[in-house]
Amino acid sequence: MLKTYAAKLEERQIEGLRKLSKGTKIPQAELLRQAVDLLLERWRSDQERLEFIRKLDRRLEEDREAMERLAKL
Repeated sequence: MLKTYAAKLEERQIEGLRKLSKGTKIPQAELLRQAVDLLLERWRSDQERLEFIRKLDRRLEEDREAMERLAKL
């Protein structure tokens, strides 16, 4: 279901959107929906990457601590 959402854009963004729409024959509203989807996907992907890095950091810290304990034996 589509809903109306108002947002303020800079003049350069509006002009770029107009040109893109005219050149591709894709309505401006559809281009905006696609842009939002791309942004949301990028954000989700970045969050997954960050979580992977956090997990990796925790495991590396655990390994470092284990190596320090072994070195004391």
